[in-house]
Amino acid sequence: MIKYLLLNKIDDMKSKLIFEIISILFLSLLSCESNNPDGKWEDNIKLSTKEVSFSAQSDAVIITTEGTSWWINGIGMNDDWSYDISGIDTMQDNFLIEEPEFTIERKNAKEIHISMTENQSAIERTLTIGLQAGNYFDGIKIIQSGN
Repeated sequence: MIKYLLLNKIDDMKSKLIFEIISILFLSLLSCESNNPDGKWEDNIKLSTKEVSFSAQSDAVIITTEGTSWWINGIGMNDDWSYDISGIDTMQDNFLIEEPEFTIERKNAKEIHISMTENQSAIERTLTIGLQAGNYFDGIKIIQSGN
């Protein structure tokens, strides 16, 4: 009888150990679900193009997105990021930003219309539009040749 109880107790311990090992392996596999580190988001804006070249003449482009919940988080011209867009809700499906050198218009949730005036300078101009959706950051760069 004692031998039977000891063997039964050992079998219970083996079963418990096997269950614990399987549980640990299962939980470790779940924790390795994604290769992305914390805080890194996948592209949820999906721009049709990220860089466009214009001649020195006035020109315009329409860039589409697959995502709809993005907004403009900054605008820079030749590394001057002083454009104040705080009074414009760029999360809306429709907005217009007008400056002497460029116009940025969101006509619906998936289209950005960008136009630049003629570059009368001999120096190339670079317009950069920073976009954000959650913790994903992207941007559009328009390079306009000098005259």
